[in-house]
Amino acid sequence: MKNRQYSLKSNVAIVSFLLLLFAGVQPLQAAVEVSASLNARNFPLDRVAALEIMVKGVRSFQPQIPEVDGLQFHHRGQSTQMEIVNGAFSSSVTSTFLVQALRVGTFTIPAIQIRTKDGTAATEPITFKVTASRTATTPTQGQSGASSTARLRSGEADEVAFLRVKPAKEKSYSGEVVPVQIKVYFRDGIKANLNSLPLLTGEGFVLQQLEREPMQSQEIINNTQYTVLTWDSALSGIKEGRHKVSVELEATLLLREQRRSSPRGNSMFNDPFFGNSFFDNFFGSYREKEVKVASPELDLTVLSLPDTGRPEDFSGAIGDFRLHVNADPIELFPGDPITLTMTVSGQGNFNRVQAPKLSREEGWKTYTPSSEFLKDGGPGHGKKVFEQALVAKDRSLKEIPAIDFSYFDPATASYKTLTANAIPLRIKGETVVQKEPEPVKKEIQGKEKDEAAAVSSQVVEPPISTLAPLQLTPGNMDQKLEPLFVKKWFQILVALIILILAAALIYRLRAARYVNNPLLRRNQAMKHLLGLRLKEIDKALAANDTRGFLATCRGAIQEQLGLAWETESGAITLADLQKRLPGDSLLLAVFSAADESAYGGQELNSQQMEKFAADLKQELEGLI
Repeated sequence: MKNRQYSLKSNVAIVSFLLLLFAGVQPLQAAVEVSASLNARNFPLDRVAALEIMVKGVRSFQPQIPEVDGLQFHHRGQSTQMEIVNGAFSSSVTSTFLVQALRVGTFTIPAIQIRTKDGTAATEPITFKVTASRTATTPTQGQSGASSTARLRSGEADEVAFLRVKPAKEKSYSGEVVPVQIKVYFRDGIKANLNSLPLLTGEGFVLQQLEREPMQSQEIINNTQYTVLTWDSALSGIKEGRHKVSVELEATLLLREQRRSSPRGNSMFNDPFFGNSFFDNFFGSYREKEVKVASPELDLTVLSLPDTGRPEDFSGAIGDFRLHVNADPIELFPGDPITLTMTVSGQGNFNRVQAPKLSREEGWKTYTPSSEFLKDGGPGHGKKVFEQALVAKDRSLKEIPAIDFSYFDPATASYKTLTANAIPLRIKGETVVQKEPEPVKKEIQGKEKDEAAAVSSQVVEPPISTLAPLQLTPGNMDQKLEPLFVKKWFQILVALIILILAAALIYRLRAARYVNNPLLRRNQAMKHLLGLRLKEIDKALAANDTRGFLATCRGAIQEQLGLAWETESGAITLADLQKRLPGDSLLLAVFSAADESAYGGQELNSQQMEKFAADLKQELEGLI
């Protein structure tokens, strides 16, 4: 008991002496020195590099990492080192960051400014190169050899990390969208960095694209707390039969390395008071270990669609859908285009949903429809909006025919057909105003009545009692008659009728020219659809809705190019634009930004959106 008390007093005395010594030599600190190093100057896109910033002559500092386009910096903590050489005390602080590249290329980390009480110091710029991702799991050249890649065994996974996959069902039809939940469990206290998203291994199924940011939560399993990362996605079978699939994920674990015991045995740093509880936490370091966390194999079955009862217009849509149809305008003149909007909503494989068909197409000229998918809810939930231009070739048409859409319902294992009722239509014809002759007769009769009234109003002299003298020269006995065609009102009426007939003839010629000119009809349809899209773009611009703005821009580009190239607009991708448009086309920039917004969450400010809108309008109007 006395020995333990003596040892404790001795340790306290030693610590007190060290503290006094540190305080006494503090004024002898060296000048502030700053340096930065990167452990790899060449590494692939799917790896990270460690950036260490060391400052000598200070006890702590807060580095201000500059923003670099295409790079992300993740802080991994600080460590402190103290030295006493010939009575001179010096200390250094090292701050560690993980550098993650978002694209391939050559990058430069600019000088990092470090502010101290003695002034400002800066590091040297660091240039490095990021190459394409590698499928091999060998360590990156230039990185520490302590990193290794291994697949976690079952016993190891139970303690460190493991992965679970929960599909909604184990049997599904070919092309059916099956919701699936992917969960990765990391034991609480384990520091991990994800090097990839969960990947599906095996044949017969494909996994929908996952969100880059999973949902994070905490769960307790077997009295052990885990940090859980959750992705909600969907599986689709592409090959009939039974298949074994699994999901795996690459991660880097930061494992704490314990300090080695002193070979002398009886050191104050081996004392329980100092060893594990203080100095291990203070001076302890981490090592990186790259691992693959894999789920148990799933035994899934893909069933074939039945042939019995399959409709002729079935395009492969599987799920639970609803159909809504609208047309505008429904009162029009011959040759005017009609915009038919068809919305298919619900849950299913929307990539196989094609535009619904008219139940009969006699008397109609139809154009290739455009399509846009809008996500609404979980995996496979949303709606697909089709817009199709129609032109009535027959003036006697009274309605747009009923529209049918067929799909397969996996819940009932049967085919179903949705039908939208026919839409009433009114096609206006030419009207020619003809003047009846009755108004002319009435006007002439009115003049005769006026003349008769004028004669009757004259004073009649009573006859004289004696004979009147003979009149040798007779007076003017005839009345002057004026032909109808010289009357001014008649000339105006005839001119008006001629103008009406000429206008009707010109309109008929233009309508015939429109019907017989596919290029003109296409341009009219492009103008009509472009006007609708520009209104939606202005609306999204006013609401400062970046994703809605870029999605509308993308749909407008697909519609206009689909009509111009005479192809389905929904099938046009960025690769098609890169093949068929010049490399400096503004449409490429807008379409690429829309893709990055849909899959990567890119955001634009109001100035960028206004510039995109102006450039897009100029480019698309140039296609017409």
